Amino acid sequence: MSIQIQLLSNGNLQVKTDQAITLEDVWTKLDLSKEKKKHVQILKGAQSITNPQEEINPSDKISVVIDDTYDFNEETPVYYAGIAVVYEDDWSIVVNKKPFLLVHGDGYSEDTLTARINAYLQENNARFPALAVNRIDLEASGLVLFSKHPLVKSYLDSQFEDGTAKKEYLAVVDGRVDHREIDINNPIARNRHEAEKMMVFKKGKPAHTHISRLKLFDDKSLVKAKITTGRKHQIRVHLAHIGYPIMNDPLYGMVRNNKGLMLQSYRLSYKQPFTHDTISLEIDMDTRFKWFDPNLAKEA
Repeated sequence: MSIQIQLLSNGNLQVKTDQAITLEDVWTKLDLSKEKKKHVQILKGAQSITNPQEEINPSDKISVVIDDTYDFNEETPVYYAGIAVVYEDDWSIVVNKKPFLLVHGDGYSEDTLTARINAYLQENNARFPALAVNRIDLEASGLVLFSKHPLVKSYLDSQFEDGTAKKEYLAVVDGRVDHREIDINNPIARNRHEAEKMMVFKKGKPAHTHISRLKLFDDKSLVKAKITTGRKHQIRVHLAHIGYPIMNDPLYGMVRNNKGLMLQSYRLSYKQPFTHDTISLEIDMDTRFKWFDPNLAKEA
């Protein structure tokens, strides 16, 4: 059984099938939560259908009509400034965030990555604003995924929750890392004494980070970090815990210059909604890192 979902120019969807199915099959394909079902109407021709066992044939015209709950409105944050689009399709957009740019608003700054993407989408006549799927810290840089359609956000979210999405980071750390590979499995919890910080704590939530040493410098190292969980500040906390804080980390290390936290999300893979095709992305090393002369570094 093949069910195809196509995006229409008005933001609604069209469903096509190559054999007889039921309305329940369509709901399953769309992965609609109870809340989203309140805002979605399935039409067979011009007739609304609600019976889960309603038969749908290949010749039927099936539309998924979404009410205006998720549309752009006056409260949608919008800021007209540049973004670096790495990948975009009907359902998602991935951008390269520069350091010192918030992903979400903090109540003070109007200039956020989300607001910039919303401006970009509005200029391209999109119906729905962007919704961030993953996040990186203010001073970090790199790949951030957004959904472009409200009905696919939960599917994208689930990949980060269950580890299906793969994330890799580059980091410059203080100190010469003494092992080529380091596997860190230390639970993380909020620091009760310093509200803005997290900490390794045996009763915290499970957290796993794998570190690979790439290059050694006189007193620093370039490492790659893979994470299979997504705890707040996870890489920062884990590296500081084993004695190699990320360079310029204002919370867990020492700030040495104004280049920002030397952490970059440089690889990302996830599955596309509905087709489940894998999207694999990689960007070049952040120019902030290039003040290290690779010719002076020793291969790890």
